[in-house]
Amino acid sequence: MTDTTRHRDVAREVFWRLEELRTRGHETYMLHARRLEDYYLGGGRQWRAQDRRAVEEEGRPAHEVNVCLQAINAAAGYQIQNRVDMAYLPKGGRADEAQAKVLSKVIKHALENTEYRYAETDAFMDGIIQQRGYLDIRMDYSDNEEGEPRIITLDPLDVLPDADAKGYDPDSWADCTTTRWLTAFEIEQHYGRAAAQEIVGSSRNYCDTDNWWTDVGVRREGFASMPPSYAMSVGYYGTEGPWRRYRIVDRQANEYQPTLVARWPTGDLRIVEGLPSEHLGWLIDQGVYVTRRRMRRVRWQVCAPEVCLYDQLSPYEHITVVPYYPYFRRGRTIGMLDNAVNVQDILNKFISQYAHIVNASANGGWQGEANALANMTDEQFAEDGAQTGLVLLRKPNTQPFQKIEPNQPPTGIEKMIEFAAGHMQAVTAINESLNGQGGADMSGVAIQARQHAAQQALGVTLDNLGRTRKLVSTRMRKLVQRFMGGPRIIRISEPDPYGVDRRVPLLLNMPQEDGTILNDLTLGEYDVTVTEQPYTVTFDNSQFEQLRTMVKEMGVPIPHHLIVKASTLANKSEIADALREAEGKADPVAEAEAALKQAQARLAHNQAVSEAVETQFSALRTAEIITTIPQTAAIADALLRSAGFEDQDAAPIVPSALAGGESGSIDHAENTYPLTPDNPNRGLTAGMTATP
Repeated sequence: MTDTTRHRDVAREVFWRLEELRTRGHETYMLHARRLEDYYLGGGRQWRAQDRRAVEEEGRPAHEVNVCLQAINAAAGYQIQNRVDMAYLPKGGRADEAQAKVLSKVIKHALENTEYRYAETDAFMDGIIQQRGYLDIRMDYSDNEEGEPRIITLDPLDVLPDADAKGYDPDSWADCTTTRWLTAFEIEQHYGRAAAQEIVGSSRNYCDTDNWWTDVGVRREGFASMPPSYAMSVGYYGTEGPWRRYRIVDRQANEYQPTLVARWPTGDLRIVEGLPSEHLGWLIDQGVYVTRRRMRRVRWQVCAPEVCLYDQLSPYEHITVVPYYPYFRRGRTIGMLDNAVNVQDILNKFISQYAHIVNASANGGWQGEANALANMTDEQFAEDGAQTGLVLLRKPNTQPFQKIEPNQPPTGIEKMIEFAAGHMQAVTAINESLNGQGGADMSGVAIQARQHAAQQALGVTLDNLGRTRKLVSTRMRKLVQRFMGGPRIIRISEPDPYGVDRRVPLLLNMPQEDGTILNDLTLGEYDVTVTEQPYTVTFDNSQFEQLRTMVKEMGVPIPHHLIVKASTLANKSEIADALREAEGKADPVAEAEAALKQAQARLAHNQAVSEAVETQFSALRTAEIITTIPQTAAIADALLRSAGFEDQDAAPIVPSALAGGESGSIDHAENTYPLTPDNPNRGLTAGMTATP
């Protein structure tokens, strides 16, 4: 900036805004947030120093039973076990299903590359402990000159949102201010050597160098107490040298400015300010109307005391800060520990009091006559009377000493301890069911059902987490479409047929010979669906159990390599490969078993045919006998009924010969089996070789 006066005035305006936000609640928030963090960490931090000192001076213990840690870890464990899965759907313009899938893969790659899962966990922990968590989303050019999206977690004590904001989305805020403490070397790396020299010089001239170590100054080390004041006069801390840190204020404000926009035939608007002229020309050739209209833009200002480093319209459409508030009500925020602080104090105090009573009652004291001991004075006895193995030698004709029975601890203290422990579950919404605890007689299914029901108490907290994820997904899409429009190749994770993730190349924005662009990320409007995906181990276990049930109980013929694919074995890929190869090769044992089953089937078929032929032959012989001797029909019918035979058509079972049939005699064959003659003896005398 060449205008020195405006240069200084902009910096002063930014710091005046910082001071206003500090006095309108941020200073109070910082002290309270640091106190909430002490309750989570425990380890003696839950007692204030003056309270602990007063209790110990009275000879009473100051015990601490940290139940806040368990409650916070249970909520964080649910967030860790259920990760976010962002999928994009075509909405308008030239978006289609194929492009939506490519965009989903690209953003998934970007989230994995920036380790979003850990950044989200840090922001979630900040929110449930200190009321507020913040993510910062912007492009990073340190590893790739084309730029890659980067997501980091901001310290909530460094972020000052608009004090008058009522909405969750930063688009509804007036501004958002972030403070940082950088060394001169870091300032030089970000803003140049001239800027670093100017900041160092202005800090010597405009900043108070005497009170930075006092109670009203700034002590901003990451693991020490927070500064109670963010006054403009405090512009650095630390002794002079390369490690002195200087205050840098980063302010992003929403404002409306005439902006170049592109209007698609569907009515969708997109800011194209700053795009190359050839890109604008291509949009016009495609029938996109480019015009200028008032749009919401972000003014980005970076300042040190009396020094303005940057004052321009932001290249991003939104404020880069994305909040997470577990409980948000018209601009007011609380976390899970706000209502648990008083309960934790009650629990600590009554447990300490109970321990004091028990320790005091371990030896209730003695009563007896004065000067009655021969081996010690009364003063020595009063001092050493509580020692173990004490020997008392009485003077002659004195009464024995009597031990005073201690009082029992009041039952009211025990009731208060139970009361505090029970109400801790109520105020944190974390109970035994959510922790997976149940009675010894409860089944695993019942415990899971209670655990699912207990998750309803975290509904608001998790719903706001989903709102944060929706903001992240929207901003990630806009970063990818605006800043990743050049040709590039990325490697994404794709599961192979065995479920093993493989790194495969994906071409983006590649011009083709016919003039089209392969996987053009810059086109189209997309909606996003944000869903939770169970953690890999938990998800695989559930899938494996379902497959096991289907095979064992339902008899579903699922190939073995698919079952191994759903397991959590370390070398499941190799096992699945071996099983699949084995299924494609000839198995001698399996072939023999198959041949045996086929032979048994043929044997059963031949036996059935043989029995059918024999039955038909017997039926024919019976019909022949009845035709020759009709009187046998009634006898045969009676015999069959006596044997229990059931007729399949109209009675009688064996019909008599038809009218007009001839009757006579018949030679009774000795053998009616169809494969042999009626009477083998005939063949002996009537054959071709028979003797005359």
